[in-house]
Amino acid sequence: MTQFKLAAQLPTEISLGITQFTFHNQANDTTFWQAELNPLLADIQAHDSLETIRSNPAIQATKQLYKRLGKDPARFRPSSDSLWRRVVKGKGLYQINALVDLNNLLSLQFKLPIGSYDRLQIGDTVTLSVGQTGETYAGIGKKAVNLEHLLVLRDQDGPFGSPTSDSTRAMITPETTQAALVIYMFDVTAAQAQQMQSETATILNQYLQPSKLTQEWLHR
Repeated sequence: MTQFKLAAQLPTEISLGITQFTFHNQANDTTFWQAELNPLLADIQAHDSLETIRSNPAIQATKQLYKRLGKDPARFRPSSDSLWRRVVKGKGLYQINALVDLNNLLSLQFKLPIGSYDRLQIGDTVTLSVGQTGETYAGIGKKAVNLEHLLVLRDQDGPFGSPTSDSTRAMITPETTQAALVIYMFDVTAAQAQQMQSETATILNQYLQPSKLTQEWLHR
C-alpha cells in the first residue's frame, strides 16, 4: 500500500480521505450510468444553479483554503466546482471508464474534489504539500498546470495530482488494476469524513467489486 502523508505547513482544516484497492476496471459501465449517474445529473440540472454552487458550504470552504494558500479559485477552480458547473450548464459528463465515472459521481455528491490515481505509476510514499514556484505538470486534457501555491500530491518523482487538475502520469485507464481514490477534504468533521468514506466503500463494492480495500482519514 502507498503511504500518504500531510506536509507540516498545511492548514489543519485540510485532510484526506484515502481508499486503496485492487480491482478490474472497464471502459464503461452502462448499469452504473443508468442507476446512479444519469438520475443524479438529471436532478442537478432540474434543481441546481450557479448560485446554488456559489453558496454551497463545501464549495465555499474549499475556495477559502485555496485563497489562504495563495491560489485564485476563480482561475484555478477546484475540480468539484468545475464538474458541478459543467452539469448545471447542461454539458453533461463524458464516459471515461468505470472508476473515473464513479469518481465523478462521488465528487458531485460530496461537493469535494476527488482524484483517483494508478498506484503502479506512483511511489510508495506520497505527500500532500503546496506547489513551488515554477512547478508544472502535464494535466489531463491540458498542456500544463501551474502548480505554484496549489495543493499537490507528490512522490519521489515530483507532483502528480491536485484538487484542481491531475497529471497524465498517474491517470486511471481501463487497464488500471490498483488504485488510490483520494477525497480532498476541507474543514470537515470526523463524522462527515467517516460518512463519506463509508459511502465510498459501499459504491466501490457495489460496482467495482474491489479486493484488498483499505481506508484511512489522514488529518492533523
